[in-house]
Amino acid sequence: MIIKVEKINIYIFNYCLMRKKIFISTKIKITNLLILVSLLSFDIFNFLNLGNQKKIINENKKAIVVLTGGSRRLEEGFQLLEREMGSVLFISGVNPIVTKKDLKKILHTNTSEKKNILFDCCVYYEKKSKDTQSNSIEANKWLTENKYNEIFLVTSSSHMPRSIYEFKKNAPKIIIYPWNIAEKEKTTFNNLKKLTIEYLKFNFIRLQYLFKTNGNYEY
Repeated sequence: MIIKVEKINIYIFNYCLMRKKIFISTKIKITNLLILVSLLSFDIFNFLNLGNQKKIINENKKAIVVLTGGSRRLEEGFQLLEREMGSVLFISGVNPIVTKKDLKKILHTNTSEKKNILFDCCVYYEKKSKDTQSNSIEANKWLTENKYNEIFLVTSSSHMPRSIYEFKKNAPKIIIYPWNIAEKEKTTFNNLKKLTIEYLKFNFIRLQYLFKTNGNYEY
């Protein structure tokens, strides 16, 4: 009888010990999950904040840098030039088949002699860039050669975080004033899809730089 009682006590003890281990393990998992969710939420908040920074307007002469690849970027950049918010407009990543005449047509410079003169005197562009990284490198090269260290960076809101990150990595001496172009998708789903894709690209680029030892872009 005593042996049976001891066995029962041992069973109860082992059961309680197992339950305690399960409880501790579950508690650790929940804690880790909460930490992960908090870090992810903070990271997403920073990502969205970078893409929606308040536009800074002042009269200092800066270069206006437009990254091609989205609607209204060129038009918005040229409008900044017309408003004398920058002394020059630099367009990075123009398609190799696009000509100066094509750019003028896009910007409707034929509607005004003043616009046409402004384009001829103050708009520059390059066709070597293929992605955001090469955009930042080519822009930095031109800005350095022409002694500009402050820019209005014009691109879409969702693309802005990745663009700023690339410029900070490849053009660290350039002071950036983001000029976001709001995107209007047809549905909320499309907006979320675009933001999600850009957020994943943003993190992929950060991982690339984290493990990169040598530059992978050549002039």
